[in-house]
Amino acid sequence: MIEKVLFSGYTKKTGQGVYSAEFDSDNGKLSTPKVLVEVNGPTYIDVTNDLKLIALAKKDDRGGIVVYDISGEKPQLLDEDFSEETSPSYVKFDPSRNLIFSAYFHLSKVKIDHLTTDGKIEHYSEVKFEGHGPRIEQDQSKPHYSALTPDGKLIICDYGADRIYIYDIEDPKEPKLMNNYIAPAGYAPRHLVFHPTKPYAYVACELSSKVLVMEYDSETAGLTLVDEVDAAKDEQKNTTAAIRISKDGKFLYASTRGANTIATFSVDKNGDRLKKINTTSTNGKGPRDFDIDPSEKYVIAANQDTDDVAIFKRNPNKGILTNLGNNISIPECTCVHFI
Repeated sequence: MIEKVLFSGYTKKTGQGVYSAEFDSDNGKLSTPKVLVEVNGPTYIDVTNDLKLIALAKKDDRGGIVVYDISGEKPQLLDEDFSEETSPSYVKFDPSRNLIFSAYFHLSKVKIDHLTTDGKIEHYSEVKFEGHGPRIEQDQSKPHYSALTPDGKLIICDYGADRIYIYDIEDPKEPKLMNNYIAPAGYAPRHLVFHPTKPYAYVACELSSKVLVMEYDSETAGLTLVDEVDAAKDEQKNTTAAIRISKDGKFLYASTRGANTIATFSVDKNGDRLKKINTTSTNGKGPRDFDIDPSEKYVIAANQDTDDVAIFKRNPNKGILTNLGNNISIPECTCVHFI
């Protein structure tokens, strides 16, 4: 089966923006990535169901997001917003309400925008944060992730202040704070995923190389820590980045830079415990993001520091990843997104 996958990242050296490629899930072959959209600094992207590309971007000394229609032969710019001092670190689209959530790591805030049917960006609101953590990297609030809980609330990981916030966004123009979880000091919660059927979230903590298992109470929007495991040994050089879970909820994966590995965990049938199965080298440096392909037979990971992506065969029954050893060159890649 031929699947389409997008890659994006920095453009400080030779990167040109957002790339596209075709992936054959029958044999694990990836075509040579080609430039889809030339844009400055698209370090994270999301794509709507009708193939509108939402990308982080920079222009001159400003930052923000851009929207392109990629449904046709040639991408068409629909709108751009460069109203901030710097670009965000993460973007997520909510298809049920046509909302865009942008986490501004360096500006201590998250913006909520509305995407109109013709692809225009309409600003709704923003939430600002304060605080800091004990590590030198945590000198201020640094939200690194803003997405949705299974019941449609806005959840935010604040790397800088060791906090996870949950907001009621029934009225996205006036988000209301419902809960505020304080993570262990210095852990730096970065990204998270929810179990597909159980009330648990799994949080990748960048500076501690830990994965937290959190029970989620949808009525109170509360999080309770029930387990934590190592994605890699807790060494200063290791920084855990992305986290994904299989559709059946049986296996969890987390990438760690420094160690340059993807850790594989089995998930207890109740969803509340993780067991580390193994770690697999990415045969490169700086695995920042990765994605499981739609067939769930493969995983592709972006090695930012060695300008390539690694392809892994995935065993759906055991969860184990096997690096195929044929890394594909792509410059400054920080995001992998199957569409």
